[in-house]
Amino acid sequence: MMYNWMERLSDDAEVPTPRRVQPCLSVAFEYVEAENEFNFYIRNVTNYPISPTLHKTESRAVMHLVKGISRKTSVMGWARTITWQDIKEKDPFTYQTLNVVRASTTIYNEFFTCKVAPREFKNTLLRIQICDIDEFDQNVIVAEMDYWINTHIISQFTQFELPFPPFTPDIGEIELHMTYLPTSQRLILHYSTVTNLKLDESCSAIFIRGVMFVGGRQFERHHSETRRRLENACTDDGMHFTHKLIFDLDRKYVPKAEVIIHVLQVVGDKHLVVGQVSLSMLHSGQCQQMLKSLRTTISRVHRLTPSAG
Repeated sequence: MMYNWMERLSDDAEVPTPRRVQPCLSVAFEYVEAENEFNFYIRNVTNYPISPTLHKTESRAVMHLVKGISRKTSVMGWARTITWQDIKEKDPFTYQTLNVVRASTTIYNEFFTCKVAPREFKNTLLRIQICDIDEFDQNVIVAEMDYWINTHIISQFTQFELPFPPFTPDIGEIELHMTYLPTSQRLILHYSTVTNLKLDESCSAIFIRGVMFVGGRQFERHHSETRRRLENACTDDGMHFTHKLIFDLDRKYVPKAEVIIHVLQVVGDKHLVVGQVSLSMLHSGQCQQMLKSLRTTISRVHRLTPSAG
């Protein structure tokens, strides 16, 4: 019975990957033209994208109201992409909710108001961001959307359920080499390579942290060597780490195990997370292949995602 999970993963059938449900924002808008007021109410986010963290993590919503921004399309008719630089140039009004506990349905329940003249109504953008809060009280954006406030008729308060795309910035990649040894019951990650990292200008060093969770509870934590920052880390050439991360993983706990890999940068006396990779033993493609080819090193490149650490 001890090897049932191995038998299941060694046949041709794939273990189904859980279907990811897109987050949804519940929000209400109102524009009172006579008073030049745009009012909005942030209610909640359902299907909140929660990833394991090493500390108690809260959430807040951050809204940037941008007036007078161009919404012209390209000659091909494509909608213009509004960059953060475009927004900063227009001196946006920024609002944020109070901190709340993360949950599958995260409730904010806050009301905001601002002045918007009728001539500005057509070219006013509301950028809404849902953020995890890291241990230094910094916002880590996990979902983001743009809403032109003249999209719907909002002469009176009207509630909308809007799809809320996860935030997927290009912050770098990591190549991981993984092996599972069933006799010694160890999971080994070795010779990792990071590429194209988006680092703070004050970053002095980089290291990798691996954390194993079993059934949602933290079991083990290990670090690679800390290396002085090299410009190769920000290019395709990459920066290599050779220290092995070795986890004791009992066979019976394999189906419940998940490994979180953090790439961290040293900025002053702080260790800031650049990004992370989450690897579920049952649902990660690399882990499935590793468990079907025991004692064999399986390599794969993963794109880093934002993380509160």
